[in-house]
Amino acid sequence: MCLAIPMRITATDGAAATIEADGLVQTTSLMLVPQARVGDFVLVHAGFAIAVLESDDAAERLALFEEIVAMATDDETGPSAEPGAERPHDPSI
Repeated sequence: MCLAIPMRITATDGAAATIEADGLVQTTSLMLVPQARVGDFVLVHAGFAIAVLESDDAAERLALFEEIVAMATDDETGPSAEPGAERPHDPSI
């Protein structure tokens, strides 16, 4: 499964941008979204900004990622996270 992450552009240099999300700073290509500007949120996948997002859309997506992380953290701290315990296989994954 592939994920695209919403990140905010903090600087540009031609067709490249410095982007940030939750303290992580990366560089991405703006070749697919030349209209993107500093301050915009972009959806980033495989080193490319693939879409410009409205701020509220980016915030909603980032909140969903936070929920996923919280659920994963809850799973890891539950009884199945004890050393040597096996996690049940979920065939839907």
